[in-house]
Amino acid sequence: MKRAALDDVERITGSGKAVMSADDCTVVSIVRESITSGKSASFYLSPSQAAAVRAWYWTPDRVKKTGIRTVSSTERAKIASDLGVKDIGTFRCNRIQCECGQVYGAFEFLQQGIKEHGKDAVLSVFALKNAAILRVNPPDLPVCPKCDELLTERMTYDNGTYGCSFGTED
Repeated sequence: MKRAALDDVERITGSGKAVMSADDCTVVSIVRESITSGKSASFYLSPSQAAAVRAWYWTPDRVKKTGIRTVSSTERAKIASDLGVKDIGTFRCNRIQCECGQVYGAFEFLQQGIKEHGKDAVLSVFALKNAAILRVNPPDLPVCPKCDELLTERMTYDNGTYGCSFGTED
């Protein structure tokens, strides 16, 4: 391992986070265990590790149960024009209906992400080429932009380099 990589490990662990290195099979197994156990974690995976997790997780039955679907061209255009996020790749997500009538979808999710983390952070996620971020059972809830209420339903999303998965029954 090169000194620069160790410097990165030192910086990350110094901030209270963990860095793990293992063969692909072990990493995918740990991610799967986290998903099924309900434990919350964020994984920074190689594209092949992320693809293996997605192949296991996104069964046709789970796609149907979660309601995840590709973002429409109309919503993509609104994301590009109003939020300045020009390329969201193959982004797909579920839609959540708030009691006030507002639908929380990809636009609202990215709008909340920009509000909480900044536009540069959101853009950097979509620019990833050699890594994928998978949030597993995250504790945070979406916030309705119309009435500012926490939505109790979870947002599930995936675009190949960025995704969110929740515990499974199988």
